[in-house]
Amino acid sequence: MIFGIVSLLLLGIVDTFFISMLGTTQLAAISFAIPVYMIFISMAVGIGMALGSITSRLIGAHKHEQAARFITNTQIFSAIFAVIISALGYQLIGPLFRAMGANDEVMPFISGYMKILMFGVPMIMLIVIANNAFRAIGNVKASAIFSAILSLLNMLLDPFFIFGIGPFPELGMRGAALATVVAALLTWIGSFYTLAFREKMLVFVRPEPACFIADLRELMTIGVPAMFANMMTPFAATIMMVMIARFGSEAVAGLGVGSRIESLSLIGVFALSSTLPMFIGQNIGADRKDRVYQALMSCLRFTVVFQTAVFILLLFCSSFIAASFSDNKEVIDVIKTFLLILPLTYGAHGVVILVMVSLNVLQRPRTALFITIIRLAVLYLPLAYIGAEIWGVTGLFCGAACGNIIAGFVAFRIIKQVCREQGISADAMPQCR
Repeated sequence: MIFGIVSLLLLGIVDTFFISMLGTTQLAAISFAIPVYMIFISMAVGIGMALGSITSRLIGAHKHEQAARFITNTQIFSAIFAVIISALGYQLIGPLFRAMGANDEVMPFISGYMKILMFGVPMIMLIVIANNAFRAIGNVKASAIFSAILSLLNMLLDPFFIFGIGPFPELGMRGAALATVVAALLTWIGSFYTLAFREKMLVFVRPEPACFIADLRELMTIGVPAMFANMMTPFAATIMMVMIARFGSEAVAGLGVGSRIESLSLIGVFALSSTLPMFIGQNIGADRKDRVYQALMSCLRFTVVFQTAVFILLLFCSSFIAASFSDNKEVIDVIKTFLLILPLTYGAHGVVILVMVSLNVLQRPRTALFITIIRLAVLYLPLAYIGAEIWGVTGLFCGAACGNIIAGFVAFRIIKQVCREQGISADAMPQCR
């Protein structure tokens, strides 16, 4: 999964890198667009979490036919939902980005990019959800491969569509969006074919209304809280963008680059968050709670150590990274400040992420949502705002960092309590039958 997620994250970083060559205004425009785009992806991640958590339990209990039916019904619902939500998003492009603080200089670039990208959003959402299905049934390799294909195709097409190489027209930011749409279409076709015909986890019969409604109700029990929990992160990023917009386009551009580096820095956490819930679900289905506890605690310890090493690396590379994305001194200063403060707290942030995905598969999605609300609405955003009022851009980053640290401690205490309540411990061996 590290391979697959690196590919996906590089997609965003490469997009940002190519667009940065067009100018600071375009870099600011993509920085506005990214958090909104991620809201749609977070919806898919929430549905995918619910699908993975339920399917992994069914697979662990050897209920393969029931798992195939559940995956099929989820895909049907997801396709309808993705088309509706994308059409709504298309209509709200203008008012939404104006409300975020986009000015007349950047608005044409944002509009041109998002209007094309919205045609690819349903396919990207279905790819994300299908990847969760692959992991839930144990085929992590397929999930990683399709993530890599999406990213690779996008990276190959970007320079042709953006800069007009060869017979292709020069489309600028619109070209970056078109490259993503084409890559998403081709990847979705491959993903659908594999899930349906190789894994045989899609059932081509008309779903019975009663079964469909029952599966949808079970999906939404976890999916709705998971969607809101995942949507809160890009929503918070959008608010952060609004906060920093008053410091100028250079600050917006710097935060946009920093956010992309943040995603890549958390690669180990994202890889674990993609596989740990499936591991937990299959072992709960097989009544191996001892393995659940050992895996969970080992992942939390690893995350803190790994992210400390990442912070040390970024500490030495911050100047080089900043200069690679811009030659504007103000943008470079914001990127360097971001990289010298927030990565120190990524260990705590990683703990929150792993606890949240684990709670979903432990049938505690509302608790996962509660942790997300505490982190973002109670700690991260308010402390960032207070910091910005006291110390400008630097204070904003310091406040957000403090929110990450406190949230990490809260999340750890909660997951320990939930484990005790559900009898999950290193000694919880299966009972003789």
